[in-house]
Amino acid sequence: MRDIESMRRANAGVSLIELLISVAIGLFLVAVVGGVYLSSKQSFTYQDAMSRLQENARFAMEAMARDIRMAGYSGCGNLSKVANTVNGGASNWWLNFSAPVIGYDGLSASQTQFPGAVAGTDAIVLIGVGDDELSVISHNANAATIQTTQHAIKPGAILVITDCSQTSVFQMSGPTNNNANATNVNHNTGNAVSPGNCNKELGASCPTAKAYTFRPGSSLLQMYANGYYIRPSATANNGNALWVCSISGQTGGVADCSELINGVENMQIMYGVDSDGDRSADRYLDASAVANWGQVVSVRVSLLMATPPSAGTLSSTAQTYTYNGTSSTATDRRVRHVYSSTVNVRNRTN
Repeated sequence: MRDIESMRRANAGVSLIELLISVAIGLFLVAVVGGVYLSSKQSFTYQDAMSRLQENARFAMEAMARDIRMAGYSGCGNLSKVANTVNGGASNWWLNFSAPVIGYDGLSASQTQFPGAVAGTDAIVLIGVGDDELSVISHNANAATIQTTQHAIKPGAILVITDCSQTSVFQMSGPTNNNANATNVNHNTGNAVSPGNCNKELGASCPTAKAYTFRPGSSLLQMYANGYYIRPSATANNGNALWVCSISGQTGGVADCSELINGVENMQIMYGVDSDGDRSADRYLDASAVANWGQVVSVRVSLLMATPPSAGTLSSTAQTYTYNGTSSTATDRRVRHVYSSTVNVRNRTN
């Protein structure tokens, strides 16, 4: 009988009270683990968004800083004699090598130079030459042919040639170079590429024609012209972005605009002006206050970075931040941070 009673008790299971206690403990553990998980997930999302914000800011600053430092560099650093034989070279922002740093203050939505720009933001155009340098073997000025080493440059590219006494800007007219193995560069006139050269001479700017022969050992480089500005991101629900209009890789005479990095809500730029000729900035001015762009020796860039709307709510309250001397309260709960950097224009400070 005792064995039977013991078996009944063993098979009786748990009581209702024990079951309720077990369920309560289980729910408590689930709540604790769930809370830890949600907290960890939120912390990871925040840290990931901030890391991306910092990476984007660093990438944007480095891209512009490189162009600012090298603006106006022609291979010799001598810009006292620049002949521009490209049609419209003295007026188009991406062709005027004599004006390698130009700023635009408070863009309007109606301007066309920077398509789709966010109103009230700044823009900057920087012009210089790339790192890939070709050496001139010979120059036949009458035939408008420069003999050089093998290259992959295509007709339409904007090139700079210099011997440190004369610097000239022209558009490559040939050869076709379909196999990327040409050993010469032509600078003829003609309508094969746009905008084309006003003449085949390299000694003076349009419309003047003046012959000049570059000696062996001169440098031949590709010119870059990059215009940086703020525009809404091309990616849905991603806020504003830093865009760049560039002639790099273009052969049709038009600067192509593309999104460089997202998360850049605003950009404000100040220019260090050297008015006494000591090669250091005496004061910093907005673009609208700069009277002589040839006196700009440094550029101070300030970026307002923000986590993208697609990252979701990251701040417990609407953030109050100070940018460009103005305190503002955000209308959302994205996280914002200001990054600033001052970069010297090396060609004007060395």
